[in-house]
Amino acid sequence: MKLSNPAAAAAVLCLAFGVSACSGPTQHTLVDTKSPTQLLRNEAAQRLMGGTDEVVAEQKDYSAACKTEAEDPAGLYRSWRSTLLAWVPPDSAIAVDQFVGALATSFSENGWVLHEEHGDDEVSKATTMTNSNSIVTLKFTSTEDDGDGATVYIEASGPCVLTAGPESDEVKDLDG
Repeated sequence: MKLSNPAAAAAVLCLAFGVSACSGPTQHTLVDTKSPTQLLRNEAAQRLMGGTDEVVAEQKDYSAACKTEAEDPAGLYRSWRSTLLAWVPPDSAIAVDQFVGALATSFSENGWVLHEEHGDDEVSKATTMTNSNSIVTLKFTSTEDDGDGATVYIEASGPCVLTAGPESDEVKDLDG
């Protein structure tokens, strides 16, 4: 992505990386949150992939409902999600927890806070991180080696924002 307007570039960096000297609106739109979320996912991927022999298996960028159907039956509240699934070959899979730990540590050194560490099941481990100066939440999930390797899943999620709904032009254009 190339930003030719310096003010726009600064705003994107402020949103993505939580530069404390930045000020801006407290209400965001889905379009406001897309770039910062994608940039932070990409930053996490670069940090993870540096020095490893992992392979990107899949990347996705999309909006998703962020409230329950009971809270928001029309699905008007959405957040931008940017994800990446990396495959770790069997010969490196034993170190998958170390890769994720180093990734989390690299973000904590930049002011990110580890909020929880849990596994959804017996073979995965999830780490969620936030930064009070960023609108984006990071989540790293790793799976243990199943004989064919392991995986690391990175998810960057923007804030829950009000949209015109999943069928609106705004959402359709962004989800493209």
